[in-house]
Amino acid sequence: MDVTEQAEEQRTAEPALPEVPSEVLAAAPPVEEPSTPAPPAWPVLNRAWLRLAYAFEFWIALLAIFTVWSQVGGQGHLDLIAWYIKLACALALAWSAVRMTSGMVENARAWNRATVRWFVAVVVISMLVAGITYWYHLHEVLDEPDTDENSANVVRNGVIEQNFLRDLMARERTGC
Repeated sequence: MDVTEQAEEQRTAEPALPEVPSEVLAAAPPVEEPSTPAPPAWPVLNRAWLRLAYAFEFWIALLAIFTVWSQVGGQGHLDLIAWYIKLACALALAWSAVRMTSGMVENARAWNRATVRWFVAVVVISMLVAGITYWYHLHEVLDEPDTDENSANVVRNGVIEQNFLRDLMARERTGC
């Protein structure tokens, strides 16, 4: 037996609905058919939980920003940048990321005007961070070779030593 034949048998095996006499149908009041149901309303989330979630997202974003910045830009370049520049860029980038998330959560559509605006802010601040890191890379002071002015260097000249020894030995022989 083929699979399609089994499916045909199952369809024919369904119980038939009983016939309703026409007198019962005429005596029954007309039933209104329900209209299409309204789409469910956007769920209302508790604002306290959202604030907590946004706070956690902010701190996680700060950790991620500093980790990625040091890995991509280089820890040496990051050490050259003033602390207030690093702090301002990281706070602005984390704030923009959280605002982008809140724009997604608080509207019915994920990509809306607020979300796009904050996404553009994230991209612009990321480009600013990259530009600052590149500027510090270009203006980095190169390491000077280690020179210790107090150390003594020994320079030997073999020819002078040989002549000195010859002269010294000749003087000793003449003085004996």
